[in-house]
Amino acid sequence: MLTVRTGYHNRRNTIIIPLMLLFTFMPLYMFYDWLPNLEKQQESAYMRLEYVEQQRALRYPSDRTDRIEKYARALLNENGEVTWATYLRAIKSEGRLERFLGSFVMIGSFLLFGIALWLLFLLKPRDAEVYFDRERQIVYSWRHGRVGAAYFDKMGLIENQVGINIVLQFENKKQKGYHPMAIVGIDTGKLAFHTEADTTYPLAQILAFMNHGKEAVITVLSFNRESAKLFWRVDPKPENFEARVDAALKAEGDLVHHYQTRRPKGHAI
Repeated sequence: MLTVRTGYHNRRNTIIIPLMLLFTFMPLYMFYDWLPNLEKQQESAYMRLEYVEQQRALRYPSDRTDRIEKYARALLNENGEVTWATYLRAIKSEGRLERFLGSFVMIGSFLLFGIALWLLFLLKPRDAEVYFDRERQIVYSWRHGRVGAAYFDKMGLIENQVGINIVLQFENKKQKGYHPMAIVGIDTGKLAFHTEADTTYPLAQILAFMNHGKEAVITVLSFNRESAKLFWRVDPKPENFEARVDAALKAEGDLVHHYQTRRPKGHAI
């Protein structure tokens, strides 16, 4: 038995987690910087009005006096306090309202993206490994409760920029039919932008096991690789698994023709 795993854990630890932290703390810092201090704005408004009075007493007051007075009075309500409503009114009088609201939308967008990454981090389970059973000449796996399988001579192996992709006959969402689906990005030790040189060795290892057994891959009786860490949960093995594997094998149909002539859907993450 040979098992291979997707490279999602590498992409998760190297790309998703850093981006998740970046889009958590960066928008919080930006929000703190964006949020107006109304108490300081109130103090500033009174200081501006004092400055205006001083300028009015001069023979030649500053050209900016009227503008400063207009802004300061817009900041204060009838009780002489600064509120959100008066602050928005004041910055609108200076033509800064659209930029202020645009900054809020941008910060909110960054924060929503960060929340989405947190949900992905917390809810996405560790992918089930792909099993190559040489005794039965089959390969099988599962994703989110759906079972996929194929015989060695029927499964698809597709190489592209995301790595090696294995195409199996998977159950559909309601488990009432089957369609080809790709398990995307088998772990090659590289994150993305794979070339033929990156996939040649791991693909050769898979094919060597399929043709000649474990002796062509390892020199010891067995080798167990440590599971990927930092996952809160794993994708549980579906119920009635063996029977569902057999059913998927019987449903192969035109699997080869289908994935050779159409682009199969896949689990990209």
